[in-house]
Amino acid sequence: MSSSLTPEDITDSTFVCDCGSWAHHACPSEPFYKEFEGKSYCVLHYPDKEKSADFKEALQRKLDNKDFNFRGVWFPDQLSFIRFEFNQEADFSSAIFNEDANFNSAVFSTRAYFNNATFSTLVSFNSAAFSRVAYFSGATFYANVDFNFAVFTKGADFISTVFSKDAYFSGVSFSGEADFRAKADDAGFSVSANFRSATFGAKADFIYAKFEGADFGSATFTAEAHFSGAVFAAVADVSAVAYFTSVTFGARAEFNDVSFSAEAYFVSATFSKGVDFISTGFRGGAYFIETIFGAKANFSSATFYEKTVFTSATFKDYVTFAGNENRLIFGDRSSLDLQFARTENPDLISFHTLTLCPHWFVNIDPRKFDFTNVDWHWPYVDEEVKRLRTKGISHPNRLLAIVCRNLAINAEENHRYEEASKFRYMAMDSRRQEKWHGLAFWRLSWWYWLASGYGERAFRAAVVLIGVWLLFALLYTQIGFARWEPKRSNEKEAMTESRDEVGEPLELPRAFTYSLGVLTLQKPEPRPTTIAAQSLVILETILGPLQVALLALAIRRKFMR
Repeated sequence: MSSSLTPEDITDSTFVCDCGSWAHHACPSEPFYKEFEGKSYCVLHYPDKEKSADFKEALQRKLDNKDFNFRGVWFPDQLSFIRFEFNQEADFSSAIFNEDANFNSAVFSTRAYFNNATFSTLVSFNSAAFSRVAYFSGATFYANVDFNFAVFTKGADFISTVFSKDAYFSGVSFSGEADFRAKADDAGFSVSANFRSATFGAKADFIYAKFEGADFGSATFTAEAHFSGAVFAAVADVSAVAYFTSVTFGARAEFNDVSFSAEAYFVSATFSKGVDFISTGFRGGAYFIETIFGAKANFSSATFYEKTVFTSATFKDYVTFAGNENRLIFGDRSSLDLQFARTENPDLISFHTLTLCPHWFVNIDPRKFDFTNVDWHWPYVDEEVKRLRTKGISHPNRLLAIVCRNLAINAEENHRYEEASKFRYMAMDSRRQEKWHGLAFWRLSWWYWLASGYGERAFRAAVVLIGVWLLFALLYTQIGFARWEPKRSNEKEAMTESRDEVGEPLELPRAFTYSLGVLTLQKPEPRPTTIAAQSLVILETILGPLQVALLALAIRRKFMR
């Protein structure tokens, strides 16, 4: 057709709109209007704003005839269907809305089709009512879209829908299935999705959906909720914070393989029938404060890169944190906070193939927890105390001592005696360092620590024992033992010769063997005859066997209860 074609050149019987056969039945009675880029169009499908006046007349004719078939229609101007009732099937598939579209409080009595529709500017379905299934799959919203308080009675299909700006679903009611699955790479919520106080009465499906920040605060999921493979990813200056605060999941929820690039808030959420976070990645903080886990919660192979907080959470069933050799659950910068969490069945709390820190279990009783193939990070006590102080925890030394004792009991009852020994040491050392920076040498506990690490450090006890042996051996080379008695051949010599009151010290080789004999209670010769020698021997007779006993205790605690 030439570009000079006019309406008079084509009769109604010969004209076929170039909108495509898939949309042709939306304009079977419409005559030729104009050409655009070499194609012939009716007024409904002509893609240019210059048709505005003619389009209004054609649109009104369709509305008067209760004809709501708008497949592929190009809407040039602002469109208002406020409180309009679509009592016949409404089909806006592949339609293009060039200006704002307002469907506030509109009623769709039968099916509504917006598949592959394009909304160039603002569009609002605020308080709209969809009595049958509403189809928005493949639609593209280039500006903000408002579905606040809309009612979807039989379900909503938003598969692979693209939300380029903010999408508002606050207070929306989905009585049927809500399907927001993403199949295309560019599908999803590019800025922010607001589902605050939304109600999902049937299955909610957000598998592989993409969010640039989402707010599901106070939403209610009565049936299953699927978020597996979803991505909460930040772009530019947009934060991808995910809010599930005070959300109620009445059925099982799945968050497997989800990626949270920023903080994830599940504060005061309720998982009534359990939840899976298998292989989920939390790049920001994960907050489960006062969250209720009514059934099994599975965090196997999840990854926490920042702090993970379960303060005052309630665990009523199994809770599993499990990693593997190739995937560490807690990274170098991460931390776990279980303070004041309530565990109705503590033996159902399981940690498997992980690296943990003792201070993570402050203000909770871990004695019955299941620790399998767990590696503990053994920092200095002052480092653990410092971390507790950064959390604003008062009396950190005392609380660390309590949790270490509880962990020691757990290790002993499960025959991990070497591990239990380390926990007991940390418990005692934490209390020692509580005052005077641990330098209270006038206290018996200080000497107990120095001599054997509270009976838990075999190597230290052995070193101190060797030190006692060597020290007294050296002292024996400086202190006289046997007195020299003068030989008196006559009374005159006896009067002039004086008795040796100092005594003769032992030579170094002899001093080593002599000290070893005293240490092992052998009463070696020569017998000490000077007061100084007698004092040293008595002191070594006390300290030596005592140190031997401390060494034996430390060795025993390493291998048996």
